[in-house]
Amino acid sequence: MRKFSILLLLLIWGLMSQTGLAQNREFPNAIHAKLNFFDYGVLNDDDFKLGEGFEVGYFRNIAPFLNVGVPLKLGLAKLPGISGNSVTTSVDVVFQLINLRSESKITPYAFAGGGYFLEEFKNGHVQVPFGLGANFRISKYAFINAQAEFRKALEDNRDNMQIGVGFVYLLHKGTPKPVDTDKDGVPDPQDQCKTQPGPAATLGCPDRDNDGVADKDDACPDQPGSVETNGCPDQDSDGIADKDDDCPTEAGTLQGCPDTDRDGIADKDDDCPTEAGTVKGCPDSDNDGVANKDDKCPREAGPADNNGCPKIIDGDGDGVADNVDPCPAVAGPYNGCPDTDNDGVPDNLDKCPTTSGLATNYGCPEIKKETKARLEFAMRAVQFETGKAVLKGSSWKVLDEIVDIMNQYPDYILSISGHTDDVGTEENNLQLSTERAKACSDYLLYRGIKETRLRSAGYGESRPMVSNNSPSGREQNRRVEFELVLE
Repeated sequence: MRKFSILLLLLIWGLMSQTGLAQNREFPNAIHAKLNFFDYGVLNDDDFKLGEGFEVGYFRNIAPFLNVGVPLKLGLAKLPGISGNSVTTSVDVVFQLINLRSESKITPYAFAGGGYFLEEFKNGHVQVPFGLGANFRISKYAFINAQAEFRKALEDNRDNMQIGVGFVYLLHKGTPKPVDTDKDGVPDPQDQCKTQPGPAATLGCPDRDNDGVADKDDACPDQPGSVETNGCPDQDSDGIADKDDDCPTEAGTLQGCPDTDRDGIADKDDDCPTEAGTVKGCPDSDNDGVANKDDKCPREAGPADNNGCPKIIDGDGDGVADNVDPCPAVAGPYNGCPDTDNDGVPDNLDKCPTTSGLATNYGCPEIKKETKARLEFAMRAVQFETGKAVLKGSSWKVLDEIVDIMNQYPDYILSISGHTDDVGTEENNLQLSTERAKACSDYLLYRGIKETRLRSAGYGESRPMVSNNSPSGREQNRRVEFELVLE
């Protein structure tokens, strides 16, 4: 019996070294090994006669809830009418009624079949086995098996009972190891540079400056930068790489330069950087092309050769002398000025001269309540990646709606203001809010809105809507505001 036990242990070790899948319609094959204890005495009106042996077998699933198997048995038994132990062998064909699922912990079954039995490898006869058993899962593919079996012999005094304990193992195929040609830890299917080792962050491609932008996509491969600037440095964090930035140490929106008065002229080129204007960045109250600072008649339009003062002529023939005509070069019924859009506001006072509007709104159409509501909604709906100025895909539809609004109000300017909660440093929050407002502005530029119609700025945590003392309050304070304004 000791030899049988050793053989069984070796067989179990061999089974556990295999690979497999659950025995069901998807993974149908299983093998098993068991230690059996049997008695040929009690059922044959004799004394209890304990015998021992082992069994190996193969089972296959052939239909829902039905397996067929071939167990082979070898043992030492005390047979009625024979003194001493006899070597017994048998081979059976057995059908199991079982429902083995991948999540099952305990799976009972019933079985029945037929087999051929030999004593000392001779004296064979047919036996009919049937009984009950259960599989107890110990891993994805392995089970401990317990089984009780009655075997009806077609030979006198050979009926017997058997109890078996062993292992069932489910055959399966191993998962192939993914190919990694350049041995960089990134499998070839995901590796964009299969023959050049690189980090996972850049999908397996080299990144000499370790800035997270692969060298093949990096405009500055030896200088660390950001994804937004194609891997190039951006000292002032305005989203424009230093190599393309006319003001690399000052954040701005006009080729990277600031425009304090938002008149579309960078401060470095603006003769009046703190006052919005159209003449080299300076105001021109009478719209005569002479800046107020050089105009001796800033309230009366006049030619530059007359220092901005009108000559006593009526060049446009509208009956209003040029020296008092706000529009001396264009005839018009409104104190010498025309009203192109016929809204009752002369062009010189009309901020929307080609679009009919209200006199109380500088000749521009009033913004509808529903439009204001959509801009208020956009403040909540525009979302970014956590801690970044990268727009989520869900925000594009919202920004596309703002594009439609801008097209409905062609004379308005859109003010974009970024805000954060008070988590983190003020410097980082100011930078993040500026970048997020800039990200929205860049998207609108990409969708065709002119740069001169966009103003973006970040205010960090300085303008909270509500208290930052609760998560909901902080969530409300993290926002980007959109407002249509006239200039």
